Amino acid sequence: MGILRSGLRTIAALGIALVIIGLGVLAIIGPPSRSLSHDELIDDGGGGGGKAAMRIVISLDKRRLWLIRGADTLMVAPVAVGNGQTFTYRGRTFKFNTPRGRRRVLAKEVDPVWRPPDWHYLERAARERLEPVEIEPGKKYRLGDGTHIEMRGKEVGRVNRFGNFWPFTPGTEIIFDGKIYIPPLDSEQRKIPEALGPRKLDLGNGYLIHGTHIYNSDSIGQAVSHGCIRMKNDDVEKLYEMVAVGTPVLIY
Repeated sequence: MGILRSGLRTIAALGIALVIIGLGVLAIIGPPSRSLSHDELIDDGGGGGGKAAMRIVISLDKRRLWLIRGADTLMVAPVAVGNGQTFTYRGRTFKFNTPRGRRRVLAKEVDPVWRPPDWHYLERAARERLEPVEIEPGKKYRLGDGTHIEMRGKEVGRVNRFGNFWPFTPGTEIIFDGKIYIPPLDSEQRKIPEALGPRKLDLGNGYLIHGTHIYNSDSIGQAVSHGCIRMKNDDVEKLYEMVAVGTPVLIY
């Protein structure tokens, strides 16, 4: 057993990740990067923990995530990354890439709710030739059937001809008469449950490590996201439990 452990430590020190497959067989996956120096890979990013510090390493080319402590690889998982595309609509430009560089886990959250950025609505507007309308508190938006949309408190809803107010279900996009209505960022209707899977790790500037929804669970291993790093739900739950806020993240 001592010889086996020593051998595993030697392999890990070379930056090679091990994955247990089936009946205890070990598969060797290449080192996270050959373009980075050994010191960069084992440096803790200034966290003060030295070579024994925990850190997350993500390869955009390999679409893989490693959780490393010192010279030991604790976890290896496939991920989805940014698609690298640029979307321009009515003078606004959005770049959907996962940026390389050093970050940290700034916050963690269980059962996160997604508040989609404007590009979420604008993409659909462009795709389906809809007119985007940003909802503002205090305004009424008349619909062709005699009803109207308005905001009451933190809820966006529809008011019928008798004055009854019915809030829209969060996560349901509001489309009427060839228009897509964009709820305010702080409204309940801007919240989309389950879109991020069961866990998220916030890396700042809108970039997250998170799980998947049933509709994109097959995207892992591809460059398809709008910049976030997606993981299988089982993997992100495991990662969530193993890392703390402040953990360095190296994306290359």
